[in-house]
Amino acid sequence: MEEPKETLWRYMPFAQLVRMLQTQKLWVSHVSSFEDKLEGTLDFTHWKINPDVRKDAIENLISAFSNTYVSCWHSASSESLAMWRLYGGQGFSVAVQTEWMRLARTIEGVLDYKTDSIGIIGAVNYVNPFDGSPVEKTKPNPLVIPMGVRNLSAPYYFQYLMRKSSAFAYEKEFRAVFDLKGQEGRGGEVPFKPEYLITCVYVSPEADDWMIETVKELVHQQFGLTHIDVRRSDISPHFRGHNA
Repeated sequence: MEEPKETLWRYMPFAQLVRMLQTQKLWVSHVSSFEDKLEGTLDFTHWKINPDVRKDAIENLISAFSNTYVSCWHSASSESLAMWRLYGGQGFSVAVQTEWMRLARTIEGVLDYKTDSIGIIGAVNYVNPFDGSPVEKTKPNPLVIPMGVRNLSAPYYFQYLMRKSSAFAYEKEFRAVFDLKGQEGRGGEVPFKPEYLITCVYVSPEADDWMIETVKELVHQQFGLTHIDVRRSDISPHFRGHNA
C-alpha cells in the first residue's frame, strides 16, 4: 500500500533556523509549555464527572507526561499567511518544509538511543470541547503510528496529546509525541540531520531581496546544504514591492 503523503511546515524567526543548522538539533516542547492548559489532561467528556475523580485523573496524567515532549508542525499542501504571522514574524522569518515520514524517521533515530523510549506521530484531531465529538466529519487518518521500541505499544495516554479543542483547528497541527527520560525544563533539543529532514526553506513573503540572499548563503555556502532549495515565499506577490 502506498504511504500517505503529508507536507509539513515549521514557521520560525530566522535566528532559530541559524541555531538549528549550527547545532544540528531540533527544538521539542515539553507538554507543560502548551498554551492550552487543558490540553492532554483527560478526555473532554470527563469534565462532567465528579470533581474529585476529575482532579485525580488530571494529576495522574500530568505525572505520566513528566518525560513527554512534542515536535509540532503545520500540515498543509501550501503556505499559510496566518502561520507566517503567528510563528514567523514578518520580514525576518523562514518556514522549514519537510515530509511526515522524514520527521518520523528522525524521531525514531532519537528514540533508538534509548532502549525503553516510545512515541507516536500523526495529525491532531480537533474536537468539540464540550462533548468530545469531532467538529466535522473527516476521513480516517492513517498517519497515527507508533515509534520507538518495537515490542511495546505507545501508552494510551499519548493519545490524549493527539487531539485539541476546535478553537485551535486553524493550526492544522501534525505532531510527534515521545518520551525523553532525563530531560528537564519546558523544552529540549534532539539531534537531527538537516540534509535529510529539510526539503526546502521558504523566506518570508515580506522579506527584502537581501534577506533571500542571506538565507541562501547561510544554507548553501556556510553549511554546505546545496541540495536544499531556498526560495522566496510563493505568496509574496500579495505584498507591494515584492516579486515572486
